[in-house]
Amino acid sequence: MSASETLTSLQMAFAAALDDPAADAALVAHLRPAAPNAALQERLGLYRGNVRSTRRAALASAYPVLAALVGDAYFDALSRDYASAHPSRDADLNRFGAALPAFIERYETDARYACFGDVARLEWALHVAAFAANAEPLGAAQWQAIGAERLMSARLAVHPACAALASRYAALAIWRAHQYDDQSLDDTSRNAWPEHIDTPGWTLVVRPRWRPAALAHTHAAHEAFVALQRGATLDDALECAFAIDEAFDFGSQWRTWIEAGAIVGLRED
Repeated sequence: MSASETLTSLQMAFAAALDDPAADAALVAHLRPAAPNAALQERLGLYRGNVRSTRRAALASAYPVLAALVGDAYFDALSRDYASAHPSRDADLNRFGAALPAFIERYETDARYACFGDVARLEWALHVAAFAANAEPLGAAQWQAIGAERLMSARLAVHPACAALASRYAALAIWRAHQYDDQSLDDTSRNAWPEHIDTPGWTLVVRPRWRPAALAHTHAAHEAFVALQRGATLDDALECAFAIDEAFDFGSQWRTWIEAGAIVGLRED
């Protein structure tokens, strides 16, 4: 066996031992001279604990509401099992939790907690928004200069941080119930747990002034925004909205999008 093959085998054995104490024995065969078993297990235990702690911290940073919902013991087990099923392939642990929303939907089989996946999707969208590229939106005078006729036939540029989410459950209300410092909520709605969790909803993730935020969307607004993201003209996007809700208030929704920096200008491609 070549030196490179030996090193590869050692690295694989070490990585396996970090995830599973049962793999400790396979690692011993690669060590020369072999360390005493008790000393080896103690040292590997330290490494294993550090690795698990780092993975858990990365997931908790991206999914604080999910962590609060499930509790420490559950989240510890979830972190370990997720890492085993989806080992990190990226040096940046900020990307480590991308597959967690789909994973927890399979992991948690109790129908009472089926909302976990949608809550996790919202949290991941907010997490991704924090690291997304920036785009400077047009000012009021620039929008006015475009003119209504040209605007309706134009394809619009959406801010890179934006994500439009459709949820089967009241994910936004659950998330808001854990936002103790969210100044966008009035005293009557702050921290209010949704009366019905199994209520479908639509959310727009935005990032005005570099701070990710989640806004409630109607079904009609959601379909219009998704159409804009896909490259439809504003006219075609509005057709999608009015097909769902004939009373869709485009003027009010347009102001919300502009004030939140969700629409930044015209697409050039």
